[in-house]
Amino acid sequence: MDIKQEVIDDLNAVISITVSPEDYQGKVKTILSDYQGKANLPGFRKGHVPIGMVKKMYGSSVMADEINKLLNENLNSYISEEKLQILGNPIPNIDEQPKQNLNDGETFEFKYDIGLSPKFEIKIDNKIKANYHSINIDDELLGKYTKDLTRRYGSTKEVDLVGENNLVNGKIDELDSNGEKVENGIHNHASIGLEYLENEKAKKALIGKKLEESLEINPRDYTKNNAELAAMLGIEKDKVDSIGKKFRLTIAKIHDLTPCEVNQEFYDKLFGPDTVKTEEDFKTRLTEDLKKTLGDDSDKLFFRDIQESIKTKLNLQLPEVFLKRWVVATNEKATEEEIEQDWPNFSKGMAWQLIETKIVGEHKLDVNYEDVLNRTKELFQAQMSGYGNAIGEEELQKAAQDYLAKNKEEGDNIYRQLMGDKMLVFLKENVNLKTKAVSFDDFVKLATGKPAKKGILESLSNLVKI
Repeated sequence: MDIKQEVIDDLNAVISITVSPEDYQGKVKTILSDYQGKANLPGFRKGHVPIGMVKKMYGSSVMADEINKLLNENLNSYISEEKLQILGNPIPNIDEQPKQNLNDGETFEFKYDIGLSPKFEIKIDNKIKANYHSINIDDELLGKYTKDLTRRYGSTKEVDLVGENNLVNGKIDELDSNGEKVENGIHNHASIGLEYLENEKAKKALIGKKLEESLEINPRDYTKNNAELAAMLGIEKDKVDSIGKKFRLTIAKIHDLTPCEVNQEFYDKLFGPDTVKTEEDFKTRLTEDLKKTLGDDSDKLFFRDIQESIKTKLNLQLPEVFLKRWVVATNEKATEEEIEQDWPNFSKGMAWQLIETKIVGEHKLDVNYEDVLNRTKELFQAQMSGYGNAIGEEELQKAAQDYLAKNKEEGDNIYRQLMGDKMLVFLKENVNLKTKAVSFDDFVKLATGKPAKKGILESLSNLVKI
């Protein structure tokens, strides 16, 4: 067997593998002899079917299987031995025509395209400047948070007319171009909170409507993103781009919310009986909670910004044509149009993955099984404590080990979280970090590019997208 590599450019190469008869005939002969010994065909005693007949029946498929095994084994070995840093996996050469027939005794040549990882150096030190935005927790922010919490723990009553801050429950039906209900279209029950509805025109269309009243809507006017739209319509997120704009909302219930009073009962609901007893204690506890939550958001914004800064500075080039072909070859559902549309996000993600891998390797930022196990135990412990239950160390250890053994994907997620934590600490400790104190509203605008909403509860989760 002969294997050669032809370098096309810094990011692309072709591997040629020549397979001669002596590479595959011995193994094929052994397998066919085994088949002969087991063959049980009418007119022949078991094990006495002529080898010529066995070869005629199974020879082509056996040879094809053996050649494929040889190709896979030797291709992977060659890549490993030559220490080739590839992206994706090898795919058949773009100019190579599929071999329809493999005839015994012939020599075959197979060519594979590979995408090569770009070569680059990166130094993480104080020459890299970065801002760290710390959110001021002042009386104004505490007041907004308190107001949101009183509404969350307030009481509701059903009313007959939609008001400015009501919650509307209703049935949504997809309509055709004539305004008629689509028989096998989208039909779902949904809730719309007017208080935080950003589209003022859509909000005005609902205010004053009565129970059982219907109106034609575009669901996109009542949601902020594709995830919310998919949830509203009860469909998969990847289907939202194909839906129409005409739907009918029929109001089923209208809920009016009355905020609760800030008193001992409110404190107990939030923090547990007699944990907080004074307004001063309440503000202290809220401040602590916000510092933790908003501190996480500050970390995320720093991490997102430093990623973009490093990626922009390095400007890594990727084998774009190869990678797009590879995605098509490995994902039957992906269309060329979808891949083209998603390429900016895909390429940025891959670039950062390469950078992160290099940083992790050079600075030995290791996460091992014990780290993942300990984090899993912490999560289990917190969950049990939330239910008021205690669990012994031995039982906790076994539960965490069993969980990781049965849930590889979740274990991988925990690994990535821990690696992300280590990377965050490493970057914060090694770059030239300048802390800037900002208001909550300014932070929201930095993180999302949009002004802050009236309340802050919605913004406290997933504020920063990475």
